[in-house]
Amino acid sequence: MNAKIFSILLFSTLLFISACEDQGDPVSPPPANPPVINSIVPDSGAVGDTVTIKGTKFGTLQGSSSVTFGTVSASTIVSWNDSTIRVTIPANSATGNVTVKVNGTSSAGKQFKVLGTVTLVSFASAIQPLITQYACANCHPSNGGFSVATHAQIISRVITGNGEGSLLVKKLRGTAGGSRMPQNGPPYMSNAEIQKFVDWINQGALNN
Repeated sequence: MNAKIFSILLFSTLLFISACEDQGDPVSPPPANPPVINSIVPDSGAVGDTVTIKGTKFGTLQGSSSVTFGTVSASTIVSWNDSTIRVTIPANSATGNVTVKVNGTSSAGKQFKVLGTVTLVSFASAIQPLITQYACANCHPSNGGFSVATHAQIISRVITGNGEGSLLVKKLRGTAGGSRMPQNGPPYMSNAEIQKFVDWINQGALNN
C-alpha cells in the first residue's frame, strides 16, 4: 500500500471515530424543579377545615396538580397560585405528611396533624331547609340580582373557605349594608342556624 492511500485511509478512520465520539450518549433533560412546601397554617386541623399551604413552584393555576394528606387526595381546593394553596382537609385523612404534586413531581412531605373528625354540613339537608323555612325565595327569586333557587346561584354570594367574610352570612347577621335578611324578619335566623352556613362555607360550600 503506498503512502498516499494509507494516509487517506488513516484520515477517514480518524474522522469516523471523531464523529462517533461527538455524538456521545443521548442527554436526558434535567428533572423538573419540584414544588416546595414551606409551611401549613395552621399546622393541625379537623376534617372539613380549610388550611393554607405556603411554598414555591406550585404553578399559577391548579390544572392537574394535586394536594394529598397522607394517602388521601384533597377534593376541595379553595384557591391556588404559585406560592399559596388554600385547601379543605379531606374525609378519611389522618396525621402524616402533606404533599403537593405539580406536573407529576411531588414535593417533600410536610407533617400535619389531623384532629379527629367533623361532620360535613350538608347543603341538601341543612342549608336548603333553612332557606325554605325562612322563605328566602320570596325576596330572592332574583331580587338584587340574587337568587336562592340553586346551589350555583347561592354560592355567588359566598367566599369559599371564609364563612364570616361572605356576604350571605353578613346579610343573615345584619352586619352588611342594607336590611338584615330575611327581609320579613323578625324572626331572624338564630346564631346556631347561621353557624351552619358559616361551617358549610368554611368546608368548601359543597353541593352535597
